[in-house]
Amino acid sequence: MKIQPQVDLSAFQNEESNFAHLSLHDLVTARDLFHVHLMRHPDVVATAVGRYRIRVGDSWPNDKKKIHGTSVRRLDNSEVRPYSWPCILVFVTEWQDPKESKPDQLVPSTIFMPDGKRVPICVIEAPKESKTAIEARNIRFPLNNIGPGNPIIAEVQGQEYVATVGCLVSDGHKIFALTNRHVTGNAGEVVWCELNGVRERVGTSAEKQLTRLPFSSIYPNFAVQNTYVNLDIGLIEVDDIARWTPKVPGIGILGPMADFSSINLSLSLVGCHVRGVGAATGEMLGEIQGLFYRYKTSGGFEYVSDLFIGPRSPANSAGRKPVPPPKFATHPGDSGTLWVLEPTVDSSHAKAGDNNAYLPLAMQWGVNMLDSAGSARPQGFALATLLSRVCALLEVDPVRDWNVDQSDTWGALGHFSIAARTLVALSGNYPHLDTLMGNNRKIITHDDDILAGGDFKGMGTADFVPMADVPDFFWKPGVGKQHHTRPWEGPNHFADMDQKDAHGNTLLSLTTSTNFIDPDKWQNFYDSVKDILGGQPIEPKHRGLLPFRVWQIFDSMCQLAADGDAQKFVCAAGVLTHYVGDACQPLHISYLHDGDPNRPIEHEFTKGKKAGTTEKRPLGQGVHSAYEDAMVFDHRMEILDGLKRTTKVKKSELIANGFEAAQKTIDMMRNVFAQIPPLDMVQTYVDVGKGGKASSDALWAAYGQKTINVMKQGSHLLAVLWESAWEVGGGETKVKSLRALTQDEAMGIVSDPDFLPSMTVDQIGASLKKPRPPAVSIAMQTRARG
Repeated sequence: MKIQPQVDLSAFQNEESNFAHLSLHDLVTARDLFHVHLMRHPDVVATAVGRYRIRVGDSWPNDKKKIHGTSVRRLDNSEVRPYSWPCILVFVTEWQDPKESKPDQLVPSTIFMPDGKRVPICVIEAPKESKTAIEARNIRFPLNNIGPGNPIIAEVQGQEYVATVGCLVSDGHKIFALTNRHVTGNAGEVVWCELNGVRERVGTSAEKQLTRLPFSSIYPNFAVQNTYVNLDIGLIEVDDIARWTPKVPGIGILGPMADFSSINLSLSLVGCHVRGVGAATGEMLGEIQGLFYRYKTSGGFEYVSDLFIGPRSPANSAGRKPVPPPKFATHPGDSGTLWVLEPTVDSSHAKAGDNNAYLPLAMQWGVNMLDSAGSARPQGFALATLLSRVCALLEVDPVRDWNVDQSDTWGALGHFSIAARTLVALSGNYPHLDTLMGNNRKIITHDDDILAGGDFKGMGTADFVPMADVPDFFWKPGVGKQHHTRPWEGPNHFADMDQKDAHGNTLLSLTTSTNFIDPDKWQNFYDSVKDILGGQPIEPKHRGLLPFRVWQIFDSMCQLAADGDAQKFVCAAGVLTHYVGDACQPLHISYLHDGDPNRPIEHEFTKGKKAGTTEKRPLGQGVHSAYEDAMVFDHRMEILDGLKRTTKVKKSELIANGFEAAQKTIDMMRNVFAQIPPLDMVQTYVDVGKGGKASSDALWAAYGQKTINVMKQGSHLLAVLWESAWEVGGGETKVKSLRALTQDEAMGIVSDPDFLPSMTVDQIGASLKKPRPPAVSIAMQTRARG
């Protein structure tokens, strides 16, 4: 992605202006020398340093018709243009017409410095509002995890105070949440939040805090006297990091911190667009309108804010009509908001999912209300402190993402791709089903542009997870951190169909008889396998039951269609895509899922606490990641294109019950083994002798087209199951609403533990609807096979 500068600095740096050469240091020095005089003026309420604001109606340098207004200049009728020159901004309560005022009543237009430099002054009418609301309203609490943009609550002297979580930071040992000190209070005070409507303790105020510091201690390059920088930063020591996410709503994973100090801070920030997410206001789109905003004088000391953020200027350029900017507001409860520097993107270079160009810039700690023109309501302006200064003083670093939350390209890309192409395979014989599922595409999966990006980090902490990956990133223990995990979800995702028992039988061979498609018989099989594993029984979490999970969900979909429950039908159909997706991948249905445990090799540790020791590992360990992550990611475009040719469902393929759904799933598994034998795949990986692109390329050369083929079979089977359940339940006549679900509606359904409950293989049989085949003991099966 090519990031374009927001402001063409060369335009004003090359301007033939006596002021273009002025530096930030020049402006700060000039204001400090002249500030006593300025603040004695009865109309002056605040000052800042920045760039000269030009009235929106004024002409541009190359315009033939020259227009230069002389009327009142306000923040809402002026803008920073590319050629705006450095200046001191002076905010006054009332604009004075030079023709009607005495010279000693006017704010001078220029400051003359001892070294001969001239520093211009830009006067802006912006009287302060005398009253500022303190009550936080319209607070948005999260559904699952708490993170940037979410509210935190502190109870002090019987009163509740609300602030916004800015970002997560770490001192290398612990994780903290960054917000405002005036809410977190003293060390040890309990901080709360509401998660899914329930108030919970989420942490305590840490000892490290920032209130105010001398300007010269933070910016030693600037000689400024009797001035404080307000910081108002508090840290929350979080109780349980599993309840937190570092992702920012609407942005996701942030880019690296914008690192500014007195050495590199410059006027290039003025006019730049910034974005924040506050707990009270939500998304805020603003513009940096000034630096070092001096907002208060008290006891002979001045108080400044690093950044002064307000509405964006109208989108304008020479010869074009201005485009109204987005409305800007900030409210009580937004204190603590993280403001990020928003790049402009050259769309010809942009990539889907490439969002880490948003650079964390500053923390909001306050707001100034300035009156607008006429009867318009006062406009709020955010006061913020540079994040780089905060982190340096607290000795912490921003946490952009959890190390453990790495991209799971098959878990996301594979499942989402299969789900997306299921729509291609629908026969068209059920128009209402086609409309319902088409309307809910984004509830189940993603559009192709996002799939092409292939980056799905952070879903395990997201408030919304598309249905195709709810089983992994919302229900599975150790992955989903939204606190809706299910203890027995794991075994629903796999079945080691090639694992042999003491007699050489496998689930793959035994299920050639439909009598063995029975969870009780599978339970007996797992009991018998212990004979070849040193007498140790297989734990319940390792007893896969994937085909029976498909059976269970198909039964539910039939009933939901019959009940006319479109919302739950969509969610059930969506999560079904995940399990069928698992069933059509060889390493999800084999005991060789990450190497051959029957051929262990010694692995020597060379780093960390175990350095110098060895352990036995399966031969070919790493093949799982090389195939399902690296290979699928590297060749995602070929896979997505190949899946477009998934064949449509024929009427003769429709089934009548969940047992047949399980049977068809096992038939597909058998076909997957025939096309891509897991043992051959492990050997291919071992023969390469190293990971990385070499392994990815070797696996693609051997199994690339075959992988596309089995994924196409998965999409086709899903379409068969969707249409069959719709037909059995009479969905065309009984389902009335075909609208798209909201994200909150979908997550509310899958948050219910009674929705498609996760079970073990010995539990699930009771929930499956007949017909079921007659019981035949495993002993009889064994004798029959000799």
